[in-house]
Amino acid sequence: MKRFVRFIKSQASVLLLFAIFSLTFLCIFILAGLDMIFYFLALQIITFFVLILLLINFSKYKEELIIKDKYEALLFENKSLRSDFISNKKDLEEYFLLWAHQIKTPITVAKLILNKKTDEDSKRLKEEIFFIEQYTNMAINYLRISNRGPDMDLDYVDLDEIVKEILKKYSIIFINKKISLNYEPINRKIISDSKLLSIMLEQIIANALKYTEKGSISITYSMDRLRVIDTGIGIRSEDLRKIFDRGYSGFNGRVNQKSSGLGLYLVKKIGKILNIGVEVESTIHVGSEFSLIFPNNLTKM
Repeated sequence: MKRFVRFIKSQASVLLLFAIFSLTFLCIFILAGLDMIFYFLALQIITFFVLILLLINFSKYKEELIIKDKYEALLFENKSLRSDFISNKKDLEEYFLLWAHQIKTPITVAKLILNKKTDEDSKRLKEEIFFIEQYTNMAINYLRISNRGPDMDLDYVDLDEIVKEILKKYSIIFINKKISLNYEPINRKIISDSKLLSIMLEQIIANALKYTEKGSISITYSMDRLRVIDTGIGIRSEDLRKIFDRGYSGFNGRVNQKSSGLGLYLVKKIGKILNIGVEVESTIHVGSEFSLIFPNNLTKM
């Protein structure tokens, strides 16, 4: 009944026009002294057509209401599904974050046990455990960055402090693989988020170590560019455009089975957040050069 009342209200213009038309012709017939039989006959015909029009409009009105009800039901279902998806996604992320933290405990214990041994196998095992720990940290960083808020902890960051901390962390890999390091103090501060910048640079240095079996790794800074240059296996030209895609490990990753496809994706993602450009040049069997390009507004003190 309510819908019918709303429909009648929606057709107020048609009914008003019909009433005006009827009254106008009634006045004309009375003033002209015409036979009222013709008026009532004409009124019946017009009323019939108005009723037909109202029936057609009512049918359309019902269809519109059905479509509207379906649309509202879909909106509600979509909202409900979205809410469930966000809730499930949050639960899954919290679980993996908890798992990543928990798995670090046995890794730490294993490292403490291995530190008591000095044979070659123990050194190799310590290196592999180190990479397991780094992959775990990478997963934690990925989850945190994927769900980070819009705020950043911006401050003056000493590039030497970040580089030295990373080199200290990876010193065991440099020693075990007998890779030489070429690094001179940068003596430069920039405006950035130290944690995010550290993750970004660590991924590049870790990659250089991962794919360099002999030779050296150089870290230089000039013209607002921080370069990490290795003498590793290099990257194929057809892989260069895709190495920053999430999950893409490329030919080197498939051959060496060392790539998760997340490291360089994090580098690119953090670069966008911090407004730091990333460029790469590489030659197969010669090595690769990764450059972090800092805008002038971040490097001027």
